[in-house]
Amino acid sequence: MAVLYVDEQGAEVRVTGRRIIVTRDGETLKDIRIRDLERVVLFGPVDFTTPAMHALIDAGVETTFLSAGGAYRGRLAAAEGKNVLLRRVQFRRADDAAFRLEMARTILSAKLANCRYVILRYARNHPSEKLDAAALALADAVCRMTAQTDVQACMGVEGAGARLYFEALGSMVRREFAFTERTRRPPRDPVNSLLSFGYALLTSEIVGALASQGLDPDAGFVHSIGYGRPALALDLLEEFRPVVADRVALNLVNNAVLDAAHFEQGDDGGVRMTEEGRAKYLQTYHRIMSAEVASRDGQGRTSFRGALRAQAGRIRGAVVGEAAYDPYTPR
Repeated sequence: MAVLYVDEQGAEVRVTGRRIIVTRDGETLKDIRIRDLERVVLFGPVDFTTPAMHALIDAGVETTFLSAGGAYRGRLAAAEGKNVLLRRVQFRRADDAAFRLEMARTILSAKLANCRYVILRYARNHPSEKLDAAALALADAVCRMTAQTDVQACMGVEGAGARLYFEALGSMVRREFAFTERTRRPPRDPVNSLLSFGYALLTSEIVGALASQGLDPDAGFVHSIGYGRPALALDLLEEFRPVVADRVALNLVNNAVLDAAHFEQGDDGGVRMTEEGRAKYLQTYHRIMSAEVASRDGQGRTSFRGALRAQAGRIRGAVVGEAAYDPYTPR
């Protein structure tokens, strides 16, 4: 199944028969059968015709809307979330301090372990004392996580570990780009722009995966609940940030897929990719998300996109008490 990304500003998405057609200035840019589509992602000012909306809804194809810079704006999907009893259990879990603490320990430990995995993977071909020290410190942070007695304390350990990780990430960025610290809203340099864009894409996919399980993406356990904030999606995002979004960013920079010409200054004072840069990013992102990886249960192969769905199912299992939550870590 394919994911259709439409990032050409001013393009129009329409339906002809059982096909989705993307055009701009009279030129056909993309033409794909609806039955081959898994998801549609629209960036920025793209015209989306009503017949195309209805055709995708009827086919059960989710459409996600992002800003030109990658910020999540919303989604269009067939009616879902009918399991109000599941959501009621989820809301009760969100008020259960013991459950939230266990989820925080589990998810944030996995996030730090996955950060360590990225460092060690890079260090195989680029050994460095700095990277070794960062990997050791992250292993210690994972051990300390289990001793924390509330969610805020867990977040504190994770925050300290993340700072160490991003310092190490800076030494993993090669060529003309520099990365010294994580900045956001807006990202202040090309590498931060890549990270923010990747995190937003992942969040949009996770929102859909959670909703497909009947869960409310806004009612989280680790991140605080707030108006318009997909807290549960942000919880699950923690496990996949390093192994997907950070991997994509390093791939694009270190393999010279993107250079300085693929970035521009945004209206908000931050840095964002050009249209050409976004197209190159999406090609690499889709390739990595679709590539085969070992299944979390050790049974066969899956993809990162499949792993997202599996983890959403595991969160649902934890919410209803079927099993303790088993986080995603690469095998």
